[in-house]
Amino acid sequence: MALLALLVASECPAFFYRPIETVSILSEYAALSDSEPPHTQVWKVVPEATPDGAARLRFFTEASAEQDPVCELELPPSGSPGEISLKRIGQTGEKTSTTGLLLAPGFPAPCDVLPVGETDEGRVYQEKSEAGGSVFIRRYLVSSAAISVPEATAKGWIRGEATGSSLIMVTAADENGRLAVRQLWPADGSWWLYEETPLRRSWLIQ
Repeated sequence: MALLALLVASECPAFFYRPIETVSILSEYAALSDSEPPHTQVWKVVPEATPDGAARLRFFTEASAEQDPVCELELPPSGSPGEISLKRIGQTGEKTSTTGLLLAPGFPAPCDVLPVGETDEGRVYQEKSEAGGSVFIRRYLVSSAAISVPEATAKGWIRGEATGSSLIMVTAADENGRLAVRQLWPADGSWWLYEETPLRRSWLIQ
């Protein structure tokens, strides 16, 4: 099983956010009111290699896999510094980052990127955005912590049967300590097992 393979640590270096095959994700979204149940969406993340060796990830809903993607992420070649860019269909312009942190608050697709493998007890990252001729800066504290498989399973962060070594939870919080996004990673994996934002929870299902 793909999930089991991701959980087993290997001797190969981790190339985060660079799966070699299509990834399936189940996302659950918070209900708009107490009278409505949360709704779910299955996403297909299709990896592609660009001519210059960069990685492109195209996010499709399961029902529209033959149509245009909802968004596209482009990352520099593994091990190389460079720019991350996000194109969101229906929104003008690209969102870019050179720090390893790129967040899309409120966007439905699970396309947030964290600086996995580069943090420990905490490091502050800045995101800049422009609107109406003004520049806005948001700061996020990114930290990581080891999580055991039994703990992750008990908290519902892993679905299905899983064994393996300890995992890593990478968390980004805003200046007020509020959760922006967190992702649970196998130590040597290409994709996260669980992601959580204030509006969405997502699990790797394939």
